[in-house]
Amino acid sequence: MSLTGKVAIVTGGSRGIGAATAQRLAKDGAKVIITYSSDADGANALIKAIGGDRAIAVKSNAGKVADVEALVKKTVDTYGKIDIIVANAGILPYSSLETTTEAGYDTAFDLNVKGPYFLAQVSFLLSICFY
Repeated sequence: MSLTGKVAIVTGGSRGIGAATAQRLAKDGAKVIITYSSDADGANALIKAIGGDRAIAVKSNAGKVADVEALVKKTVDTYGKIDIIVANAGILPYSSLETTTEAGYDTAFDLNVKGPYFLAQVSFLLSICFY
């Protein structure tokens, strides 16, 4: 499948499934923006493998709305649009009902639910303004 001319965001794209997804999107012709929270070396290695003319890495907390807004702005400023969103960043806390804390719950909910929701919302709202 050709994705030439398409622009993709992959959250949590510096390793694992996110990195493999970013590589495949780039192989199929897309420009790719990958996000990472702490693995700058992994993100930079991936960008080098894909090619700096076809991919960029952005340090971002995919569970914070301000970071999501900055990510969307950076993507549009760099490539002019967003066609594909892969909300890959996520965590699975290993805690029981008895040991789950409010802070742990909030962190998981923000990254797994709130972040992807607002990434889609901000991308959509920006797209109707620019397309």
